[in-house]
Amino acid sequence: MQVVLIGAGNIATVIGKVIFQKGFSIPQVYSRNIEHAAALAQLLKAEAINDLKLLMPDADCYIIAVPDNAMASVLEQIHLKDQLVIHTAGSMPIHILQNLSSRYGVLWPMKMIRKEMQTLEPVQIFVDGNSEETIKDIKKLATELSSTVSAADDITRQKLHLMATITANFSNHLYHLSAAYCEKEGIDFSLIHPIIMETATQIQTKHPSKLQAGPAFRADYNTIQKHLSLLKGNEQLLKLYEVLSDSIHQTFFPTNK
Repeated sequence: MQVVLIGAGNIATVIGKVIFQKGFSIPQVYSRNIEHAAALAQLLKAEAINDLKLLMPDADCYIIAVPDNAMASVLEQIHLKDQLVIHTAGSMPIHILQNLSSRYGVLWPMKMIRKEMQTLEPVQIFVDGNSEETIKDIKKLATELSSTVSAADDITRQKLHLMATITANFSNHLYHLSAAYCEKEGIDFSLIHPIIMETATQIQTKHPSKLQAGPAFRADYNTIQKHLSLLKGNEQLLKLYEVLSDSIHQTFFPTNK
């Protein structure tokens, strides 16, 4: 199977490496930046291009993995016939591909992806297509990338993308700020790792509401004030602490003011 990669960023790089290792042919890699295209193309024994007019017209599949804000300009330059065209964006609707080909769909890996990864696993992949046959073809490709593949329409996928942003991206930002606080205070951030891992493990078998703890959950205002005092001078964490503490408290004590 010949797969052309349109994009040379994190998602295109990891998908490219995985399918190349599994024997897929990748004849071309496109990026606006020819150096980026060339770096990935070298790994995949492909031709690097930075002009979509040079896109070969007869590959079996075209995977579009570009930033959402670059999608429109890329799509208006692509014109195919019956080739399978797939985008990898969780928040973008399927119909944006309808003028490109008669067969189109989505393959979205729900994961924070970095180029250095050699595999997507473990990952949940969501797929969709403009016909049952197209969905079947995209699922077949997705199973080369993950053992966990599910179908999801636009609305479901967009809601999942929102929840992934809140649960993964936002959580990681809190880890980032916490690590920076620890560094400033001379604390080894790895001391926090066990409680992070324990929480992530427990929510796989228990509803998060059953695991909530902390001073806001207990309405322990004395401890909250101590924490806020320790955060003086760190306005970013202080504001987040106040907002999240209030949210936790209102969730479990909705009638209290």
